[in-house]
Amino acid sequence: MDIKNEENPGEEKNPFKIKAPFEGPVKMPFPVPEAMKNSPFMKGKLKFVAIGVILLMALFGLKMVSRLFKSTKPSLGDTMKQQQQAAKDAPIAVKGFKVGRFNYEDSMNVLGTIKGSMELKLSFEIPGVISSINYKEGEHYEEGALLASMKQDDILLRLKRAQAAFNKAESQAKVAENEVAENEKLLKMGAIPPSTVEKKKLEMDAAKYEAEAQRLEMKANESMLEKSNLYAPSSGMLGDLNVEEGENISQSTLIGTHINTEYVYAEFGIVERDVQKITLGQKAKVFVDAYPDKTFEGVIENIAPQISGTSRTSTAKVRIENPEGFLMPGMFARVRIMLYSKKDALVVPTDAIQGGEGEKFVYVIKLPGGAPEIKTPEPRVDGAMGGGLGAIAALSTGAKSQDQAKKKGGKSVDKDLPKNEEGTAEKRPVTVGYTRTDYSQIDAGLTEGELVVMTGFERLEDGKKIRLIETQEAEM
Repeated sequence: MDIKNEENPGEEKNPFKIKAPFEGPVKMPFPVPEAMKNSPFMKGKLKFVAIGVILLMALFGLKMVSRLFKSTKPSLGDTMKQQQQAAKDAPIAVKGFKVGRFNYEDSMNVLGTIKGSMELKLSFEIPGVISSINYKEGEHYEEGALLASMKQDDILLRLKRAQAAFNKAESQAKVAENEVAENEKLLKMGAIPPSTVEKKKLEMDAAKYEAEAQRLEMKANESMLEKSNLYAPSSGMLGDLNVEEGENISQSTLIGTHINTEYVYAEFGIVERDVQKITLGQKAKVFVDAYPDKTFEGVIENIAPQISGTSRTSTAKVRIENPEGFLMPGMFARVRIMLYSKKDALVVPTDAIQGGEGEKFVYVIKLPGGAPEIKTPEPRVDGAMGGGLGAIAALSTGAKSQDQAKKKGGKSVDKDLPKNEEGTAEKRPVTVGYTRTDYSQIDAGLTEGELVVMTGFERLEDGKKIRLIETQEAEM
């Protein structure tokens, strides 16, 4: 069957002749005899050669496309850099704190004992037998009151005998004095020799010496009589009484204790590391279990000048006026010493302050909507010590109870405060007036109502984007 060639009608169409996509029929690279060209075997070979060429060209095209794709794909290093840059540009999640004004205080809390302003041990100076005790333990008396007496019979008898002997000696001295005067008259008349007058003068001197000795004996017995009575050295009361009427005592017998409680002392020990914190005149508040609702105020009046004992402590005393007699010696006392106090002070958490000595700073949160509205705190309400000696709330808005403050660690999250907002962090230097472990008082650098960063400082820098996830305010 003859197949006509449509392009060249004069030629027969060869079904085995395949045109390349870029030019005419496939040409062999070497001369082929005409007989071989027209043979069926050669025509089949040409077909397979054309297919192979097309496959090679397709494979080459795929390889070129693969290389082009690989050249546009970023490397692992570039990907990591891109991820790091994205993480760096992402906002840092932080917690904020609203700066507020409070009555800021710092205190040191110690345990002590109430002691009277005067505590004296009472005893007689002479031995004897107790005849009467005029006051009971805890009974008040005035200065000079007769507290107790000894039996005085023997003392009175000796005193009377001494008085008689003195009177006798005094009379004999006067007789001798008169005799000397008479003998001096006789001497002037020449009736007696001078030696007689000298003898009478010696007798007169001896009589005067005897009278003086008897007078001293009488005074000694009067003193013994006085010592047989025990008088109050000042106004006060008997702290304890150790003897009874009829008991035989000596000079070393302790009769009792005299205590003056018009003002008292709260005595406590100071460990060596805290000695530099205590100074004379510092104010202190004292609390006792007997009156849990009362606060007794005083000042430090005495500090021992040495560290003593194995505990390495010094002793200090807080003087407290006690006109009503509420405080009694021996009471257990909790003493709160005011180390620092400032009213209406700007306060921020100590953890929010960064930097070293002389270069303190904070990160202030700048939000698109500005700082939150300032709420004026209610007046401070001072309470009892509470919480033992570990931490006493020194800041208070009075708006919420101290129990709530303890549960939340002295901070609260107000639903009205901003959160889940994005902004920037501004590095700002501040002047710190005083630092506690929890809060610091700021003298300059911040204003009331501003927000400061509390977390995330390791990645924070000036101008860094932040996302505010929580805002806290003081509740102490």
